[in-house]
Amino acid sequence: MKKIVAKRVSMLELFYDLIFVYAIARITLMIHHPVNGSLPLKTYGEFIIVVIFVLQIWLYQTLYINRFGTSRMIDTIGLLISMFAATYLANNINTEWRLTFHTFNLAVALTVANLIGQYYFGSDRQPGKNRDLRAFLIALSLEFIFLIAGLTIGYRYGIYLCIIGGLIGFLMPTVIYKMFKPEQVNFPHLVERLSLIIIITFGETLVNITHYFKGAIYSPLPIAIFVGVAALFGVYTLLVERFLNHHQSTRGFIAMYTHVVMIISLLSITAGTIYMANDEVSRLFLSGFIATNLIVFYVCLWLYGSYNHQHLSLSSRDLLTMAVVLIFGCAMALLWRNSNLGLMTAFMLTNVIEFCFMEYRLHRTIK
Repeated sequence: MKKIVAKRVSMLELFYDLIFVYAIARITLMIHHPVNGSLPLKTYGEFIIVVIFVLQIWLYQTLYINRFGTSRMIDTIGLLISMFAATYLANNINTEWRLTFHTFNLAVALTVANLIGQYYFGSDRQPGKNRDLRAFLIALSLEFIFLIAGLTIGYRYGIYLCIIGGLIGFLMPTVIYKMFKPEQVNFPHLVERLSLIIIITFGETLVNITHYFKGAIYSPLPIAIFVGVAALFGVYTLLVERFLNHHQSTRGFIAMYTHVVMIISLLSITAGTIYMANDEVSRLFLSGFIATNLIVFYVCLWLYGSYNHQHLSLSSRDLLTMAVVLIFGCAMALLWRNSNLGLMTAFMLTNVIEFCFMEYRLHRTIK
């Protein structure tokens, strides 16, 4: 099979990512404040919907560049328009949807309309002859119709149409996935772009744990938090840089959707570390919230591992070993929940052991 030549990530793409640093920070604020000792399901559901809205816009722009972008004028102008709209979108992220309904969804509609224009005019291909292009235009057009209908009706009922539109844009590709051709995906570029959005999310985690870094530099709690986060990032990095086969022909669906869920779980873990400073938060909820999202993150990582080199594929025995470590670590988090240090020690040990196992698995294969 012919080796895929990686498309270089441009400076403009990195510039575009900057607004998503702000957007992710705004999204995290949605779940900063627990109510009655826990996080209301309604608030968490709104948080997930906003993550989906923001990331599906980022993904559609990334996929356009991945498949059709060649740094032409139309690509540059389209990316700048998307960035302009994303700035308004990010600035209107909150839990008071009634107050920002029109501005937020107008920004989404403008971005979607811009994406439709990019795909239609910037691809240099006929929708009737190119299945990939037709699939993208179908999904984006349906989303745009629902967004405009929702904005026209108004907040009371229109909010539901806007949400349906966003979910259509996010999930429609899974319904018509056979229309997408694997050979049109530049997988190395996609892996790099997805890794960058994860790095941005880990950056948000680091920013939010800094308030624990006070007093003596050898304080055990900040050390446990930092090592735990670093080890979790290390597990992800090992998988992407050493295990993953970047040069393969694939639609990349598992890669994209697992990253959306990983971002949701990672931001939830970040919120959990913030809750530790609040004495009114239920310790059972706190430990369960962090443990559950840690499990979700690892499950997504293992699914992402389906793109591994064949000789580095995780066997059933490998997955069982990692699952046992994860379950044991989460059990320790529940048992030690009454102490912030105990909770973070369990978090740290789980990630450090998982990282060491991945290193062992890698070197065992090399030998």
